[in-house]
Formats: sequence, C-alpha cells, structure tokens
Amino acid sequence: MKIGYFTSCFPYKNPLTGEITGPYIGGGVELGSYNLAVNMAKRGHEVFVFTTSIDSKKSIEVYDKIKIYRYPSNFTVGQCPISLSLLYDPLFSEVDLDIVHARMGNLPAPLTAFFYAKKMKKKLVVSYHGDWVGGFGGIKRRVGVLLFNKFFCDGLLGAADSVIALSENHVTESRFLKKYSKKLVYIPNGVNFGEFDIPYTREECRNKLELPVGSKIILFVGSLISRKAPDILLKSMKEILINHPDAYLVFVGNGPLRNELEDMAVNLEIQDNVKFAGYVSDSTAKALYYKAADLFVLPSLEGEAFPNVLLEASVCGLPLIVSGCECFKAIVKDGCNGLFTKTGDKNDLAEKVIFLLNDEKRLSKMGSNAFDLVKNLSWEKIAQDTEQFYITLIR
Repeated sequence: MKIGYFTSCFPYKNPLTGEITGPYIGGGVELGSYNLAVNMAKRGHEVFVFTTSIDSKKSIEVYDKIKIYRYPSNFTVGQCPISLSLLYDPLFSEVDLDIVHARMGNLPAPLTAFFYAKKMKKKLVVSYHGDWVGGFGGIKRRVGVLLFNKFFCDGLLGAADSVIALSENHVTESRFLKKYSKKLVYIPNGVNFGEFDIPYTREECRNKLELPVGSKIILFVGSLISRKAPDILLKSMKEILINHPDAYLVFVGNGPLRNELEDMAVNLEIQDNVKFAGYVSDSTAKALYYKAADLFVLPSLEGEAFPNVLLEASVCGLPLIVSGCECFKAIVKDGCNGLFTKTGDKNDLAEKVIFLLNDEKRLSKMGSNAFDLVKNLSWEKIAQDTEQFYITLIR
C-alpha cells in the first residue's frame, strides 16, 4: 500500500537509524506519526509524510520506503510551525495514495488530508488525539482553537470514512467523538520497548544524572503548562517532605511555567529537593530518568487522550499516580498499577504519594503490574493492527 500521513509537525529524526537530524522533535501526535511511519515501512509499505518545515525552506527527505515532504513555515502558534503551502501543495503532488491518514494535530495538515481524499476519491482516516482546549496561550492559539472547534472539527470527523480513537474512555470524555460512534475504531498509542532497555541499575542511572542515590524520586515528564498541573505536584511536595524528607522531585520538560515553578520551589523552601531537567530529546537520557525514579506522577487538570508518558513510565516499571481524568482509566487501574487522585487537589496528591512511599512492597508490585498491562502495546503491534484496519477499510 501507499500510505500518506498528513501531520502538521514531524520529528527531525532519521527513520532508519533513529538519529536526530534537526532541532524539532515534537509531542505525542508527532512522535506517534513517526513511529507509525517507521513501522509501516518495515512492514513493506510505501510511506509518504506531508508536514511542516522548522524553517522557511521546502525539502524532501527520502529514507528507503519513507518519503517526507516538508513545506516552508510561515509563522508559529505556540511552539508549532505553521505552513500555508502545506494546505495546497500536496494536492498537486504526483503521489497516488491508497490510504489518506490525517493525524489530528494542528492545522492545516488535517484539512489538506480532507481535500486530497476528496480530490483523489480515496478513503480518509482521521486519528483523533484529544479535544482542543481553549482558555490559555497567545491570541493566535486562542483564535485557532475557537475556529477549529466551531467550524472544522465536526466537518473533518463527519467527512472521515473512519475515525481512530485511542480508547473508549477517551470517547466518553470527548466533546466530539460520541457523535461518530458508528465510524470509530479503537487503536491505542504504542511504545518503543527498545528505547528503555538500557544496561544500568537504578543507582547507576542516578549517578549518571547526578541525582541523590538514596532518595525516593518522584518523576514528572511533560510540558510545563497549566493544564498538566505541575504546580499542583510542586505544592504537594511540601507535605510529602514532612513525611519523607528524602523525597526528591524531578521535572523533565520545558514550558511557559518553568520560571514560575522555580520561584515557587524557592518560596516553599523546597528547592534543594526539586530538579528542573528541561526538555530531554535524547531517548537514552530520557530512559535514564525513568529508570532512576521510584514512581511517576501526572496530575493533569484535563484529559490527554492516551498519554505516551504513562506508557513509557509503565515500561520502566513505575507505579502511576494520576488525576481523576476519565481518559487515564484506559491505562491506570486504581490499586493495581497506580492510584487516582482528586483532580487539582494537592493534599490528596500528597496523601497518595506518601501512601505508596510508605509501602515498599506495594510500590514494587504496582510497578510490576504497570509493565504487565502495557507489554502488548509495542509500536510493532500497533502498526500491525493499523495495517489490518487499512486493508479492511479499502476492501
């Protein structure tokens, strides 16, 4: 098959070697697009990616069965480059696709997929990765979210031949997906197990990262933005440290809240027990942080569909402490591989962290359960399931 992925951003990463070739890596949608493309090519399909360049230059990259068309960036919204030529240039390419797959991240890529499928009379697949949430960010983002939710989202989902949702829990929480139940297919995100198979003990990982060897390390991985509630986690540390003075919190990620969080740590007088590691692009370095930790916390205020970080933490055998968002129930089984907390409640979060840190046996068992629950979610398996779905759709 000739498969086309339309995604507003795509990592600058060699699909054959995994080598990082440029400055932009991307978030969950982008990394998912990359992994799906890589594994579809391994399964013998020709893969075409239509996406945005990090700069004002147009380029074409060819890696065996993968061809990446990058169109010039005209401006950015948040941290995402936006290309106007991505909206129309792919419509005049000579590529005759069998499957048109829109990865529903930023515009205009999903719109381009719609126009291409309509022009070429091809099947349109839309992967839906979560409702666009307004109320924060700059004016361009706020206007974009408003326009998308009001005019584009239902149109794209309605036009699709099939919509891929990440879980039934995600559908329950979504403002839009419930209306399209007859065309929904459930295919979750996957994880690259090999990236986290590093030959180091927890102590060796901590030494390499210059983390305190004897501490109980609590890990957060993600953008430092309001809806992920890193401030709630930071505030909970005050109470956690009263019960566990050896507790140590690590934030892996960057974002607009970083300076505010660093100041907050000082004001709470807990700065010696908190590390802001910044954005970590290297997969080995990221694996070191997961392997160095005792437990993982994601206290988001709003749903995130199917967070990759929960899969990554699970592969590394970490218990998961999350907020009460419905979508997290697709990954976290309360009392089995993790615990749910009251969303936005720093005291309840502190209580749950303390509860696990007080029980080493339970902590270890939950970590083992976490791995068991995701061991069948490799990207190889997800690609195989997606391939079967494509074949059925074409037939």
